[in-house]
Amino acid sequence: MTSADSKLVIVGLGPGDPTLRTLAVQAALDYADHIVLRTRIHPGLEDLRDDPRVIDCDDIYQCEENFAAVYDAIAERVISLALEAGLVVFAVPGHPRFGERTVALVESIATARGIAVEVLDGVSFVDASINALQVDVLPGGLQIADAEAIAAAGDAEPFGSGLLGVDPTRPLLVAQVYNEEITARVKLALSRVFPDEHPVILLHAASNASEEHLHHLTLSEMDRTHVAHLTSLWVPALGPLDAFRSPETLLRIVAHLRTPEGCPWDRKQTYSTLRDAILEEAHETVDAIDEQRVEALVEELGDLQLLVAMQAQIAEEAGDFRVEDVFEAINRKLIRRHPHVFGNVSANTPEEVIVTWESVKAEERAEKAVELDPDPLARFPRSMPITRVAAELLAPRVTLCPPRDVAAGDDLLAAIENLLNNGIDPERALEVSLRRFQANKHT
Repeated sequence: MTSADSKLVIVGLGPGDPTLRTLAVQAALDYADHIVLRTRIHPGLEDLRDDPRVIDCDDIYQCEENFAAVYDAIAERVISLALEAGLVVFAVPGHPRFGERTVALVESIATARGIAVEVLDGVSFVDASINALQVDVLPGGLQIADAEAIAAAGDAEPFGSGLLGVDPTRPLLVAQVYNEEITARVKLALSRVFPDEHPVILLHAASNASEEHLHHLTLSEMDRTHVAHLTSLWVPALGPLDAFRSPETLLRIVAHLRTPEGCPWDRKQTYSTLRDAILEEAHETVDAIDEQRVEALVEELGDLQLLVAMQAQIAEEAGDFRVEDVFEAINRKLIRRHPHVFGNVSANTPEEVIVTWESVKAEERAEKAVELDPDPLARFPRSMPITRVAAELLAPRVTLCPPRDVAAGDDLLAAIENLLNNGIDPERALEVSLRRFQANKHT
């Protein structure tokens, strides 16, 4: 038989109740010459178990080393049979477009080999789950995720920041929570944004009347109960002001504080009125770092983020920019200035990275037609203390340590006191001397 004579139909068997199969799926099963089940480990297959037209792929799971090899072998079995027989039906649990990696693979190979292929809908685990939970997921903006993907984000710790991709203010349905090990990994990943006491539901065999079971528990308890291959996880949404571990909550709070119904003090603030607060909070953050007070650092970094959010909110109200512009600017800059990480540039030492960084900055200036100011002091913020500027100019990129000798600063203190006694601003005096020093160095 040639590929032109072959017909392959991929069908979804639904959640396990045969009465939930669509009419089109049942007709395809009735008229098929051969039926390939991805697995027999699924409820509601009594009418197919002893059917001589039926074969399964469960043996492949036993002899292949990994899932990729399993999927390849299943696809090859289906395609080979389709080339030999008339109408072949490949039947998978649930809906063929939900978490069925073999479907896309079989479909792609069939198309490439000239085999006519059709994919028929089935009742998905989503349909079955929301009916069992008795919820309307559209208003809340349902999120759907695979347990393996959630677990992988947790496995990436301590470099998993930003990988979870879950909004805790929207309900979440996690599929294929199939054993205790993956349940524990999912729990750890979700604890990044949900509190341990957050209520969740482990839902087993949804829409299967004889096996359906909803287990209500907390996030911290979810890895202490039995799960199986038909188990899903339901995570209700947190309130918009209850998702304390989400950066979006800070933006919501700040925006509300600035509304007419918000806080009179916050509404009164401008770019300029928050200027000194930014300096103060930056110094308090530095103090926490210098004193190695980790709990204080958590608080001070939060205060800094609050001021960033406030400035961005003020800007949005003025029509100047939005907080998303801030994120876009820094994200693009980081990727652009790290071509040795996100591109094909080689930089294997910190010194090589600095060269690469400066090279990218030079390219940016050229693109913007910005000439480098010959004044070396001009590249530092005007509000930066001149002693810090002097340190950066005289010892660039050197990590300076606190003095071991308590008298190390006595001469500096005496010089400052002498200037003050003569009515001279120490900051301006040092700036004049620093400029003269730099000028003499280049002559």
